[in-house]
Amino acid sequence: MKEEMVVGLSAPGPVGRWGAAPPQALLERMKDYDQEGAFALWDDLSPEDRELLVRDIESIDLSRIDRIIRRSLGSQGMPLPAVEPVPESSVSKVEDRSPEDKERWWKKGLKAISEGKLAVVLLAGGQGTRLGSSDPKGCFNIGLPSGKSLFQLQAERILCVQKLAAQSSESPSNTMPIHWYIMTSPFTDAATRKFFETRRYFGLDVDQVTFFQQGTLPCVSADGRFIMETPYRVAKAPDGNGGVYAALKSKKLMEDMAARGVKYVDCYGVDNALVRVADPTFLGYFIDKGVSAAAKVVRKAYPQENVGVFVQRGRGGPLSVVEYSEMDAAMTTEINQSTGRLRYCWSNICLHMFTLDFLNQVANSLEKDSV
Repeated sequence: MKEEMVVGLSAPGPVGRWGAAPPQALLERMKDYDQEGAFALWDDLSPEDRELLVRDIESIDLSRIDRIIRRSLGSQGMPLPAVEPVPESSVSKVEDRSPEDKERWWKKGLKAISEGKLAVVLLAGGQGTRLGSSDPKGCFNIGLPSGKSLFQLQAERILCVQKLAAQSSESPSNTMPIHWYIMTSPFTDAATRKFFETRRYFGLDVDQVTFFQQGTLPCVSADGRFIMETPYRVAKAPDGNGGVYAALKSKKLMEDMAARGVKYVDCYGVDNALVRVADPTFLGYFIDKGVSAAAKVVRKAYPQENVGVFVQRGRGGPLSVVEYSEMDAAMTTEINQSTGRLRYCWSNICLHMFTLDFLNQVANSLEKDSV
């Protein structure tokens, strides 16, 4: 679908240029999307605040946001599509791996890393609000005797894997560094950059770290109307971990990866103190299987644990994640009679591996899927 454009309103004019009513063309566009309520307090605004409101609304891609809202509201109350448990053949369990498999995957992963074929994407846009802080989660001292933050733990693991890859390489001096792409948000970007700068990037080279911001979306009410942060500004929030695809695309970072020779991308969430960043075994397994996407999983600890689980969409269909809020009591507690364990048990813990080709495919198809 062709994107609509706002014309004639993009160039800022003198303060107070708006009269007793909002700009007619912009007001009509807002009415088209049932969002004219954003102008409800127009009469009470000063000329300066009216200017701020118009500029704020002009910055929003109304047609795209409307598609997202309609798709979200349209899915509410819909029954969960028919799903099946993840086939056992799709899961490699730790206890089932032979020493030979482990060694083969380890070596294959280290070889790919030494050749610069792996990039790491860190999802670090969130603030520690549930911990009572507005600081980026990665800056947290999580109470270790060392006092190390999550960012430091992960940076040091990248350094360690780089060293292991160099030691395993036939040409250690030619080993490529692991490039680390760190996704921030408008609320964490400055603090994250400063945290790295003041700590000298924890020993990493400055040019092997790229920061990029995820997008934001307007906050909406249950009926899809914009929520106002102030009378002259629409409330906005980061667009979640799923915003990584659009952010990578808009910042042309997948082109950057391709130029560096990257073939595979390790993607994970910042709030994981145990994450094995750039895990050679996981990468080697991924390459060995020849798949486009994979994920590390753990078994649910108990039926009511609040984690999403991997499922198969219909018999023989693709694998996807069902959030715990989408699962009814029967699905949550269903037992596999042959194993005595939960039937839907493989938790999504936000540890993923993708091919770069797959990331490109997903990023390019997102807007089509939102129509």
